[in-house]
Amino acid sequence: MNLKESLKRRINSILDEVERRGFEAAVFMNEVIGLNPSNFVYASGPWGFGDEHNTIVFDIHGGSTVVVPHWGAKQMTDSGRYGKVIAIKQEKGHQLRATKQALDDYDPSKICFDLSTLSAQLSLRLSKDLGVTLNEQVDISDHVFKMRSIKDSYEIREIRDAIGITEDAVLEMVEASKPGTHTRDLKKILDTGMIERGAIEFSFWSNVGFGNGPRHPERIVKHEDILVTDVGCRVPSGYCSDMGRTWPMDLTPVVKDWLDRILMAHEESFANIKAGTTGNTVLRKASEINQEHGLEPLLRCGHQIGLDVHDYTMPYAPNFGPIETDNQLLKPGMTLTFEPQHKDSELGFQSHIEDIVLVTKGEPMRLNKLPWDLTW
Repeated sequence: MNLKESLKRRINSILDEVERRGFEAAVFMNEVIGLNPSNFVYASGPWGFGDEHNTIVFDIHGGSTVVVPHWGAKQMTDSGRYGKVIAIKQEKGHQLRATKQALDDYDPSKICFDLSTLSAQLSLRLSKDLGVTLNEQVDISDHVFKMRSIKDSYEIREIRDAIGITEDAVLEMVEASKPGTHTRDLKKILDTGMIERGAIEFSFWSNVGFGNGPRHPERIVKHEDILVTDVGCRVPSGYCSDMGRTWPMDLTPVVKDWLDRILMAHEESFANIKAGTTGNTVLRKASEINQEHGLEPLLRCGHQIGLDVHDYTMPYAPNFGPIETDNQLLKPGMTLTFEPQHKDSELGFQSHIEDIVLVTKGEPMRLNKLPWDLTW
Protein backbone atom coordinates (compact mmCIF):
# COMPACT_ATOMS: atom_id res chain seq x y z
CA MET A 1 0.00 0.00 0.00
CA ASN A 2 1.30 3.47 -0.89
CA LEU A 3 0.37 6.91 0.48
CA LYS A 4 -2.39 7.50 -2.08
CA GLU A 5 -4.01 4.17 -1.32
CA SER A 6 -3.66 4.71 2.42
CA LEU A 7 -5.29 8.15 2.24
CA LYS A 8 -8.13 6.79 0.13
CA ARG A 9 -8.76 4.10 2.73
CA ARG A 10 -8.78 6.62 5.57
CA ILE A 11 -11.05 9.16 3.88
CA ASN A 12 -13.51 6.52 2.69
CA SER A 13 -13.79 5.12 6.22
CA ILE A 14 -14.30 8.59 7.67
CA LEU A 15 -17.02 9.40 5.11
CA ASP A 16 -18.78 6.09 5.73
CA GLU A 17 -18.95 7.04 9.41
CA VAL A 18 -20.03 10.60 8.55
CA GLU A 19 -22.96 9.24 6.56
CA ARG A 20 -23.81 6.66 9.21
CA ARG A 21 -24.13 9.48 11.76
CA GLY A 22 -26.47 11.42 9.50
CA PHE A 23 -24.06 14.10 8.24
CA GLU A 24 -23.10 15.06 4.69
CA ALA A 25 -19.72 16.75 5.14
CA ALA A 26 -16.73 16.56 7.48
CA VAL A 27 -14.44 19.49 8.26
CA PHE A 28 -10.78 19.21 9.29
CA MET A 29 -8.92 22.36 10.35
CA ASN A 30 -5.23 22.89 11.07
CA GLU A 31 -5.20 26.12 13.01
CA VAL A 32 -1.72 26.67 14.40
CA ILE A 33 1.53 24.75 14.05
CA GLY A 34 1.98 22.51 17.06
CA LEU A 35 -1.70 22.55 18.09
CA ASN A 36 -2.06 18.77 17.88
CA PRO A 37 -2.52 18.61 14.08
CA SER A 38 -2.29 14.82 13.91
CA ASN A 39 -5.91 14.12 12.97
CA PHE A 40 -5.56 16.75 10.24
CA VAL A 41 -2.40 15.05 8.97
CA TYR A 42 -4.23 11.72 9.05
CA ALA A 43 -6.80 13.14 6.61
CA SER A 44 -4.47 15.36 4.55
CA GLY A 45 -1.27 13.36 4.29
CA PRO A 46 2.21 14.77 4.87
CA TRP A 47 1.55 18.23 3.43
CA GLY A 48 -0.62 19.05 6.46
CA PHE A 49 2.23 18.59 8.92
CA GLY A 50 4.13 21.73 9.88
CA ASP A 51 1.67 24.10 8.22
CA GLU A 52 -1.17 26.21 9.63
CA HIS A 53 -4.47 27.90 8.72
CA ASN A 54 -5.66 25.07 6.49
CA THR A 55 -9.14 23.59 6.16
CA ILE A 56 -10.29 20.50 4.31
CA VAL A 57 -13.96 19.71 3.61
CA PHE A 58 -14.93 16.22 2.41
CA ASP A 59 -18.50 15.30 1.55
CA ILE A 60 -20.22 11.96 1.16
CA HIS A 61 -20.88 12.60 -2.54
CA GLY A 62 -17.17 12.77 -3.37
CA GLY A 63 -16.73 16.54 -3.23
CA SER A 64 -13.75 18.16 -1.54
CA THR A 65 -12.47 21.66 -0.86
CA VAL A 66 -9.18 22.78 0.63
CA VAL A 67 -8.42 26.17 2.17
CA VAL A 68 -4.71 26.89 1.98
CA PRO A 69 -2.39 29.92 2.34
CA HIS A 70 -1.90 31.62 -1.03
CA TRP A 71 1.74 30.64 -1.42
CA GLY A 72 0.73 26.96 -1.57
CA ALA A 73 -2.45 27.31 -3.59
CA LYS A 74 -0.96 26.74 -7.05
CA GLN A 75 0.85 23.61 -5.97
CA MET A 76 -2.35 22.31 -4.37
CA THR A 77 -4.35 23.07 -7.52
CA ASP A 78 -1.77 21.38 -9.75
CA SER A 79 -1.83 18.29 -7.54
CA GLY A 80 -5.48 17.64 -8.39
CA ARG A 81 -6.08 16.23 -4.92
CA TYR A 82 -9.12 18.37 -4.14
CA GLY A 83 -12.09 19.51 -6.20
CA LYS A 84 -11.76 23.16 -5.17
CA VAL A 85 -8.88 25.23 -3.78
CA ILE A 86 -9.45 28.50 -1.88
CA ALA A 87 -6.34 30.65 -1.43
CA ILE A 88 -6.08 32.87 1.66
CA LYS A 89 -3.67 35.02 3.60
CA GLN A 90 -2.07 33.01 6.40
CA GLU A 91 -4.24 34.40 9.17
CA LYS A 92 -7.03 33.04 11.37
CA GLY A 93 -9.75 35.47 10.22
CA HIS A 94 -9.05 34.67 6.57
CA GLN A 95 -9.19 30.95 7.34
CA LEU A 96 -12.56 31.36 9.06
CA ARG A 97 -14.09 33.33 6.19
CA ALA A 98 -12.80 30.88 3.60
CA THR A 99 -14.07 27.93 5.64
CA LYS A 100 -17.51 29.55 5.75
CA GLN A 101 -17.31 30.01 1.97
CA ALA A 102 -16.39 26.33 1.51
CA LEU A 103 -19.46 25.33 3.54
CA ASP A 104 -22.01 27.74 2.01
CA ASP A 105 -23.69 25.01 -0.04
CA TYR A 106 -24.20 22.66 2.93
CA ASP A 107 -26.99 22.55 5.50
CA PRO A 108 -25.26 23.59 8.76
CA SER A 109 -27.06 20.78 10.59
CA LYS A 110 -25.45 18.24 8.22
CA ILE A 111 -21.83 19.25 8.89
CA CYS A 112 -19.55 17.49 11.38
CA PHE A 113 -16.08 18.47 12.54
CA ASP A 114 -12.91 16.95 13.88
CA LEU A 115 -12.66 19.15 16.96
CA SER A 116 -9.36 17.72 18.19
CA THR A 117 -7.26 20.36 16.45
CA LEU A 118 -9.34 23.42 17.32
CA SER A 119 -8.60 25.83 20.14
CA ALA A 120 -11.47 27.06 22.29
CA GLN A 121 -11.14 30.49 20.68
CA LEU A 122 -11.41 29.19 17.13
CA SER A 123 -14.34 26.96 18.08
CA LEU A 124 -16.23 29.94 19.49
CA ARG A 125 -15.60 32.05 16.41
CA LEU A 126 -16.42 29.18 14.08
CA SER A 127 -19.71 28.36 15.81
CA LYS A 128 -20.74 32.03 15.67
CA ASP A 129 -19.80 32.51 12.01
CA LEU A 130 -21.40 29.27 10.83
CA GLY A 131 -24.39 29.28 13.14
CA VAL A 132 -23.64 25.77 14.39
CA THR A 133 -23.21 24.33 17.87
CA LEU A 134 -19.85 22.63 18.22
CA ASN A 135 -20.30 19.81 20.70
CA GLU A 136 -19.71 16.06 20.98
CA GLN A 137 -22.69 15.33 18.70
CA VAL A 138 -20.94 16.94 15.72
CA ASP A 139 -17.42 15.78 16.63
CA ILE A 140 -16.02 13.02 14.38
CA SER A 141 -12.62 12.91 16.11
CA ASP A 142 -13.44 9.79 18.14
CA HIS A 143 -13.76 7.79 14.92
CA VAL A 144 -10.49 9.19 13.57
CA PHE A 145 -8.68 8.35 16.81
CA LYS A 146 -9.95 4.77 16.65
CA MET A 147 -8.83 4.51 13.03
CA ARG A 148 -5.38 5.81 13.90
CA SER A 149 -4.85 3.05 16.44
CA ILE A 150 -4.90 0.41 13.66
CA LYS A 151 -2.08 0.90 11.15
CA ASP A 152 -2.06 -0.16 7.50
CA SER A 153 1.05 -1.36 5.67
CA TYR A 154 1.97 2.16 4.52
CA GLU A 155 1.87 3.50 8.07
CA ILE A 156 3.92 0.60 9.42
CA ARG A 157 6.52 1.20 6.71
CA GLU A 158 6.78 4.87 7.73
CA ILE A 159 7.22 3.91 11.39
CA ARG A 160 9.93 1.45 10.33
CA ASP A 161 11.68 4.28 8.46
CA ALA A 162 11.63 6.44 11.60
CA ILE A 163 12.97 3.51 13.62
CA GLY A 164 15.77 2.90 11.11
CA ILE A 165 16.92 6.51 11.26
CA THR A 166 16.86 6.45 15.05
CA GLU A 167 18.70 3.15 15.36
CA ASP A 168 21.49 4.24 13.03
CA ALA A 169 21.96 7.41 15.08
CA VAL A 170 21.90 5.43 18.34
CA LEU A 171 24.51 3.01 17.05
CA GLU A 172 26.79 5.88 16.00
CA MET A 173 26.42 7.45 19.43
CA VAL A 174 26.99 4.17 21.30
CA GLU A 175 30.17 3.54 19.32
CA ALA A 176 31.43 6.98 20.37
CA SER A 177 30.64 6.48 24.06
CA LYS A 178 33.57 5.68 26.32
CA PRO A 179 34.98 6.86 29.64
CA GLY A 180 36.06 10.48 29.37
CA THR A 181 33.30 11.51 26.95
CA HIS A 182 30.54 13.85 28.11
CA THR A 183 26.88 12.87 27.85
CA ARG A 184 26.15 16.32 26.37
CA ASP A 185 28.47 15.53 23.46
CA LEU A 186 26.90 12.07 23.02
CA LYS A 187 23.47 13.68 22.80
CA LYS A 188 24.76 16.03 20.10
CA ILE A 189 25.94 13.02 18.08
CA LEU A 190 22.54 11.40 18.57
CA ASP A 191 20.44 14.41 17.59
CA THR A 192 22.63 15.41 14.66
CA GLY A 193 22.66 11.83 13.41
CA MET A 194 18.86 11.69 13.19
CA ILE A 195 18.55 14.96 11.28
CA GLU A 196 21.38 14.09 8.90
CA ARG A 197 19.69 10.77 8.12
CA GLY A 198 16.37 12.37 7.13
CA ALA A 199 14.35 13.07 10.27
CA ILE A 200 12.40 16.32 10.08
CA GLU A 201 12.37 16.78 13.87
CA PHE A 202 12.68 14.92 17.16
CA SER A 203 9.50 13.23 18.32
CA PHE A 204 10.49 14.29 21.85
CA TRP A 205 13.56 15.71 23.57
CA SER A 206 16.01 12.82 23.49
CA ASN A 207 18.37 12.15 26.37
CA VAL A 208 21.51 10.25 27.30
CA GLY A 209 21.85 9.47 30.99
CA PHE A 210 22.98 6.92 33.52
CA GLY A 211 21.61 3.57 34.69
CA ASN A 212 23.76 3.52 37.82
CA GLY A 213 22.63 6.12 40.34
CA PRO A 214 20.81 9.30 39.28
CA ARG A 215 20.03 9.39 35.57
CA HIS A 216 20.93 13.08 35.41
CA PRO A 217 22.59 15.64 35.41
CA GLU A 218 24.83 15.60 32.35
CA ARG A 219 28.43 14.78 33.17
CA ILE A 220 31.60 13.04 32.02
CA VAL A 221 31.28 9.27 31.65
CA LYS A 222 33.30 7.08 34.05
CA HIS A 223 34.57 3.49 33.75
CA GLU A 224 31.95 2.13 36.16
CA ASP A 225 29.01 3.82 34.42
CA ILE A 226 26.02 2.24 32.73
CA LEU A 227 24.55 4.46 30.02
CA VAL A 228 20.90 4.64 28.93
CA THR A 229 19.20 6.55 26.14
CA ASP A 230 15.59 7.42 25.32
CA VAL A 231 15.23 8.84 21.82
CA GLY A 232 12.87 9.26 18.87
CA CYS A 233 12.36 11.17 15.65
CA ARG A 234 9.67 12.08 13.14
CA VAL A 235 9.87 11.42 9.40
CA PRO A 236 8.32 13.67 6.70
CA SER A 237 5.04 11.71 6.67
CA GLY A 238 4.57 12.65 10.34
CA TYR A 239 5.13 9.20 11.84
CA CYS A 240 7.29 8.78 14.93
CA SER A 241 9.82 6.49 16.55
CA ASP A 242 10.60 6.04 20.23
CA MET A 243 13.31 3.68 21.47
CA GLY A 244 15.72 3.06 24.32
CA ARG A 245 18.88 1.08 24.95
CA THR A 246 21.14 0.36 27.92
CA TRP A 247 24.86 -0.42 27.73
CA PRO A 248 27.74 -0.63 30.24
CA MET A 249 31.20 0.88 30.06
CA ASP A 250 32.76 -2.09 31.91
CA LEU A 251 31.17 -5.54 31.97
CA THR A 252 31.91 -6.57 35.56
CA PRO A 253 30.39 -9.83 36.92
CA VAL A 254 27.80 -7.86 38.91
CA VAL A 255 26.79 -5.80 35.88
CA LYS A 256 26.73 -8.90 33.66
CA ASP A 257 24.43 -10.73 36.07
CA TRP A 258 22.03 -7.77 36.16
CA LEU A 259 22.05 -7.46 32.37
CA ASP A 260 21.34 -11.18 31.98
CA ARG A 261 18.39 -10.89 34.36
CA ILE A 262 16.89 -7.84 32.65
CA LEU A 263 17.15 -9.44 29.20
CA MET A 264 15.42 -12.60 30.43
CA ALA A 265 12.68 -10.55 32.07
CA HIS A 266 12.30 -8.38 28.99
CA GLU A 267 11.99 -11.32 26.62
CA GLU A 268 9.48 -13.15 28.80
CA SER A 269 7.36 -10.01 29.20
CA PHE A 270 7.48 -9.18 25.50
CA ALA A 271 5.95 -12.57 24.63
CA ASN A 272 2.72 -11.60 26.42
CA ILE A 273 1.83 -8.86 23.91
CA LYS A 274 -0.94 -10.55 21.92
CA ALA A 275 -4.21 -9.62 20.29
CA GLY A 276 -7.07 -10.23 22.69
CA THR A 277 -4.97 -9.39 25.75
CA THR A 278 -5.62 -6.14 27.61
CA GLY A 279 -3.02 -3.47 28.22
CA ASN A 280 -3.58 -3.95 31.96
CA THR A 281 -2.73 -7.63 31.62
CA VAL A 282 0.53 -6.98 29.76
CA LEU A 283 1.60 -4.59 32.53
CA ARG A 284 0.57 -6.96 35.33
CA LYS A 285 2.46 -9.91 33.84
CA ALA A 286 5.55 -7.80 33.12
CA SER A 287 5.53 -6.57 36.71
CA GLU A 288 5.25 -10.14 38.03
CA ILE A 289 8.08 -11.31 35.77
CA ASN A 290 10.27 -8.43 36.95
CA GLN A 291 9.82 -9.50 40.56
CA GLU A 292 10.62 -13.13 39.70
CA HIS A 293 14.00 -11.91 38.45
CA GLY A 294 14.72 -9.79 41.51
CA LEU A 295 13.62 -6.51 39.89
CA GLU A 296 11.19 -3.83 41.01
CA PRO A 297 7.46 -3.95 40.07
CA LEU A 298 6.24 -1.62 37.33
CA LEU A 299 3.94 1.39 37.17
CA ARG A 300 3.62 1.27 33.37
CA CYS A 301 5.51 -0.27 30.46
CA GLY A 302 4.48 1.30 27.15
CA HIS A 303 2.14 3.44 25.08
CA GLN A 304 0.45 3.78 21.72
CA ILE A 305 2.58 5.42 19.01
CA GLY A 306 1.99 6.65 15.46
CA LEU A 307 1.49 10.24 14.33
CA ASP A 308 2.21 11.24 17.94
CA VAL A 309 4.89 9.67 20.06
CA HIS A 310 2.43 9.36 22.94
CA ASP A 311 -0.45 8.85 20.60
CA TYR A 312 -3.74 10.61 21.22
CA THR A 313 -5.53 7.41 20.26
CA MET A 314 -5.00 6.49 23.93
CA PRO A 315 -8.61 6.98 25.13
CA TYR A 316 -9.77 4.58 22.43
CA ALA A 317 -6.94 2.06 22.58
CA PRO A 318 -4.88 0.67 25.48
CA ASN A 319 -1.46 1.56 26.73
CA PHE A 320 0.48 -0.88 28.85
CA GLY A 321 -0.68 0.92 31.95
CA PRO A 322 -2.77 0.55 35.10
CA ILE A 323 -5.71 2.85 34.37
CA GLU A 324 -9.26 2.02 33.28
CA THR A 325 -8.79 2.87 29.58
CA ASP A 326 -5.87 0.44 29.44
CA ASN A 327 -8.29 -2.39 30.21
CA GLN A 328 -9.11 -2.62 26.50
CA LEU A 329 -8.14 -5.43 24.19
CA LEU A 330 -5.09 -5.22 21.96
CA LYS A 331 -6.01 -5.58 18.28
CA PRO A 332 -3.97 -6.63 15.24
CA GLY A 333 -2.45 -3.55 13.61
CA MET A 334 -1.87 -1.61 16.82
CA THR A 335 1.62 -0.22 17.37
CA LEU A 336 2.85 0.39 20.89
CA THR A 337 6.18 0.98 22.55
CA PHE A 338 7.27 -1.64 25.06
CA GLU A 339 9.52 -0.16 27.75
CA PRO A 340 9.40 -1.99 31.08
CA GLN A 341 11.99 -0.52 33.39
CA HIS A 342 14.21 -3.15 35.01
CA LYS A 343 15.37 -1.69 38.30
CA ASP A 344 17.43 -3.39 40.99
CA SER A 345 17.18 -1.14 44.05
CA GLU A 346 19.88 -2.98 45.99
CA LEU A 347 22.43 -2.43 43.23
CA GLY A 348 21.10 1.01 42.30
CA PHE A 349 20.84 -0.06 38.64
CA GLN A 350 18.00 0.80 36.25
CA SER A 351 17.59 0.15 32.52
CA HIS A 352 15.82 1.68 29.59
CA ILE A 353 15.13 -0.78 26.78
CA GLU A 354 12.34 0.27 24.45
CA ASP A 355 11.08 -0.91 21.08
CA ILE A 356 7.96 -0.52 18.98
CA VAL A 357 5.86 -3.65 18.76
CA LEU A 358 3.24 -4.44 16.14
CA VAL A 359 0.33 -6.45 17.52
CA THR A 360 -0.60 -9.34 15.23
CA LYS A 361 -3.01 -12.28 15.31
CA GLY A 362 -0.04 -14.43 16.36
CA GLU A 363 3.24 -13.59 18.04
CA PRO A 364 4.15 -9.92 18.67
CA MET A 365 6.36 -8.38 15.96
CA ARG A 366 9.24 -6.20 17.10
CA LEU A 367 9.72 -3.48 14.48
CA ASN A 368 13.16 -2.52 15.80
CA LYS A 369 16.25 -4.38 14.58
CA LEU A 370 18.96 -3.10 16.95
CA PRO A 371 19.68 -5.86 19.50
CA TRP A 372 19.04 -5.31 23.20
CA ASP A 373 22.55 -6.48 24.11
CA LEU A 374 24.14 -4.21 21.54
CA THR A 375 27.61 -3.99 23.17
CA TRP A 376 28.09 -7.20 25.11
